[in-house]
Amino acid sequence: MNNDELRNWYLALTDSDKQIFLALVSNQLTIHGRAFSLDLSGPEQTRAFSGLNELQHQISGHIAAIGLRQDRYPDDVLWAILNEKAVWHGLPAHLKQSFDFARSRNVWVKSK
Repeated sequence: MNNDELRNWYLALTDSDKQIFLALVSNQLTIHGRAFSLDLSGPEQTRAFSGLNELQHQISGHIAAIGLRQDRYPDDVLWAILNEKAVWHGLPAHLKQSFDFARSRNVWVKSK
């Protein structure tokens, strides 16, 4: 599934399903962090961890805002922010893999 199809799929989810999806993405990003601690060093490792931290910040804040029913970025804007930050930090493949992983766990998605 390409990024546009995945984004459209995400945008069609209910808020509670978006929370689950984003939590799964966040969880999968931590797996990448474990690999970064083993496979990278120096500035490359710092950049990767900084990028993961920023992605985690955006995702966790959005999950909380959905649950608290507080103002949040529109979901399509969040999607763009996550992708832009991933590119900036050299992590687009890691984010895409995390999106794909979370999407593959579609057993929790309610029938529409």
